[in-house]
Amino acid sequence: MQFLLNPGWEGRQHEGSWHLVLSRLTVLLFALGIAATAVAQTGMAWPEADELFHSDPRWLGADAAFSIDLGQGRVLWMFNDTFVARKPGDDRSHCAFVRNTVAIQPGYDPSHATIKFYWRTRRGSPSEMFPSEGPVWMWPGSGIRIGNRLLLFSQRVASDSAKDSLGFKSVGWNAYWVTNPDEEPNRWKLRIATEVSDTTLIMASAALREDGFVDHFGQSEPEHHLYMARLSIENFAKGKLSPLQWWSDTGWQTDSSKRSPVLRNAGTETSMQRDPGGMGFIEVNSEGFGASTIVMRRARNLEGPWSPPKMIYRPPESDAPDAFVYAGKSHPELKGADLILTYVANGPDGKVAKDTSLYFPRFVKVELHSWEPTQ
Repeated sequence: MQFLLNPGWEGRQHEGSWHLVLSRLTVLLFALGIAATAVAQTGMAWPEADELFHSDPRWLGADAAFSIDLGQGRVLWMFNDTFVARKPGDDRSHCAFVRNTVAIQPGYDPSHATIKFYWRTRRGSPSEMFPSEGPVWMWPGSGIRIGNRLLLFSQRVASDSAKDSLGFKSVGWNAYWVTNPDEEPNRWKLRIATEVSDTTLIMASAALREDGFVDHFGQSEPEHHLYMARLSIENFAKGKLSPLQWWSDTGWQTDSSKRSPVLRNAGTETSMQRDPGGMGFIEVNSEGFGASTIVMRRARNLEGPWSPPKMIYRPPESDAPDAFVYAGKSHPELKGADLILTYVANGPDGKVAKDTSLYFPRFVKVELHSWEPTQ
């Protein structure tokens, strides 16, 4: 921006005129500063990091992509429905369709890290890490590690032939304790911590440690409101997932029927993390169905109030005529930008079978601007 002064001005004006110029310039710069803080955060594609998920000739794509810091430079990834080739060289049309897989990423920068994918083998064919229970399968979500204990959550899912259904429905959730999290995942010892048949709430979209508690966030069906529960660190250390305390408008309650949402309309998947700038917390999710954008909210406290959603990235796949973009979330343990996101672009079965630009998690990096949370 240029500032045009009177061309005849040669410094012979009254001193007050110069002070007036400085005063107006100061006001203008202050206004520009306010405008800068109000600018929506903007993300950019990160193709160098995308290569991470294309490094195994047998792991040919999945969705969800939740991540958990295992410590010592290791990141756990958990995926839902996955294409796994029975042998290198197979394409998706000849793959096994596995309900869940995981991976371990050594290193926190995905653009420089390596990764190793895991699934089990059953009767000579690739099989899921978290076993199905008859017609009910598991879609893993978030989790948290504290000390030698790793707690993982998964959605219990079954087929649904109802009209207007996507072909599946939620039938509760599981939580698993992993007692040997430093082993490779195919050697994990899984112990079910709880199994909940309440299909109106699915835990946990996110989990983080705050003030002596592990806070869990789960979403209601079908509204996608976000609820918050907490477990004491003492009970976590004992391998107990109870009693849970639920946030309500009147404070914390052990009666889950009195819970109140901390955020409404948060989408089908979401993430929750501390603001890297130390100004509260950040929530990220995909907004919209089919063609979607990735939005961000901020708050001083986890229970809110939360700011209105601000668009931080519109995936280019959302501009396709048959767009199906979802699973936007952040990964606070990763390095390489202020905020690191992933999302997934899906499509019709026939197209996904041939188009390997679809159905791989894709990375987005975001540089954060200054902002004042809602009071």
